Amino acid sequence: MAPRARLTARQRRFLLDQGYLVLGPLLDRSALARITDRLQGLVHQTVAAWADEPSLDTHEGCVMASFDVADPDFAPCHQHPMLVDAADVVLGRPWFVRELDLRAPIPGCGEQGLHTDFDKPAPGLPAWRTLSAMWCVTPFSRESGPLRVIPRSHRRSEPPIDTEHGYATGMGPHPDEVKITAPPGSVILFNASDLWHSGTFNYTPAARLALTAHFDPGIRPASRPRPGGAAGRSALVSAGAVRHRASPGRMSAAGRPGDRGLGRPPGNTGTAG
Repeated sequence: MAPRARLTARQRRFLLDQGYLVLGPLLDRSALARITDRLQGLVHQTVAAWADEPSLDTHEGCVMASFDVADPDFAPCHQHPMLVDAADVVLGRPWFVRELDLRAPIPGCGEQGLHTDFDKPAPGLPAWRTLSAMWCVTPFSRESGPLRVIPRSHRRSEPPIDTEHGYATGMGPHPDEVKITAPPGSVILFNASDLWHSGTFNYTPAARLALTAHFDPGIRPASRPRPGGAAGRSALVSAGAVRHRASPGRMSAAGRPGDRGLGRPPGNTGTAG
């Protein structure tokens, strides 16, 4: 049976109203296995590099990397018809895929303060300023450092935390937060620009893997070719991270940022259906 290609009317309403939606699992086993292998290899190499060179920036104990949108291994993560439909709903046409990135908190790391990805939230806009699709490559459990969101916070004119006293005010639990748990192959759609969200602490003995595709409205700006490696097989290094570049045939250590049908109502946690 072919996968459903469009969101239901209920799913569309939930996404627009709550600011997030969980779908899946959507990835088939072969695609998920291929992605898992790529990302686990990258994480293992990066952590080994940290051990060999303690002076490297570990960026809060998270392995972070950016990937070429043309990489064929990751095509299902931004070409799935459900994501295409979601982008049409919240962004309108035209839109483009800006970036693919990994954020993998290692054991004992990953906690962030609640934040939005854009400095100045803009509630009430007719369309979203960005759509993020976070793929759960490994299980998102309450212990593994899942994404947490404040539902409907993208509609608020005031932040849900005390921002006058610094970033740390968003570190603790929030009464309205939802920690999203989901099996591998699921995807979390959310309004990263204006919905308050954060990563959480990874209590498990393994890194929690998430690959996020970022969709922006408009037409992709013209850009120069990225340095080092053939298009489609590269992991790109960000500032301050482990300074190794991928070769055309295989990735090496890198570093850089990025957390199930309908989401849970406010106040509930656990796997969404």
